[in-house]
Amino acid sequence: MNDRILDDKVAIDESAVLNFFENRVNKYDDSQPLVSVIYQDNNPALAVARDQFEKNKLLPLLELKPDDSVLDVGCGIGRWADALNGEVARYHGTDLIQGLTDIASRRLAHNPQFTFQALRAQDTRPELLAATPPFSLIIVTGLFIYLNDDDCLTLLTNIPSCCTQGARILMREPVGVERRLTLMNAWSEELKHNYSAIYRTVGEYMSMFTETLFSEDFQLEHSEPLFPAELSNRKETMQHFFILRKGTK
Repeated sequence: MNDRILDDKVAIDESAVLNFFENRVNKYDDSQPLVSVIYQDNNPALAVARDQFEKNKLLPLLELKPDDSVLDVGCGIGRWADALNGEVARYHGTDLIQGLTDIASRRLAHNPQFTFQALRAQDTRPELLAATPPFSLIIVTGLFIYLNDDDCLTLLTNIPSCCTQGARILMREPVGVERRLTLMNAWSEELKHNYSAIYRTVGEYMSMFTETLFSEDFQLEHSEPLFPAELSNRKETMQHFFILRKGTK
């Protein structure tokens, strides 16, 4: 079977994604925490540089306020929680992988307003969240590539019910530079594991926003590539971010 599929909309196996991330939990190292979620196993320094660049670029655009309440869907080990600790009133991170939320809970245990929960992204609904909505900032970074199209639309449909008026959404995703690329249980020599992901184009995400968020009074404020050339090491994919805001009418 071809493990690299161009253009065609095929579904990846959720159990394969689960297996991959459970393996990442087992590889977690407190001395190099970012490697487990940024995937630069052979270049930890690049993981640190990317993390710092991302936060330096995006945090000012988010216009954080001390009373902000944050929902981080696909929070992993709490990478964004680290940056928001002390900057916002409360934070709730969710992730499919219990092992990752356990690590995040341990890492942020000193702040009782920062909480974590194991929950499938497509189950993001007010009644299933352990922290009470609404939230003024929604963060979703590096998550949609592990969701099939229907689950992406479900998450985007559910997010508005968790938001305040004026809420911001930050999405940062690896995207296909020119074409949609699906990796179907492909072997990664760098990660030493089979890997499944869907790299959609920016246009595909814009179509999803049109079908979901735009009809709920969200407007797109930013859409652009994240990293400069020296922090990019992929030819077919790149990191792209979107910031959307819900109208205040």
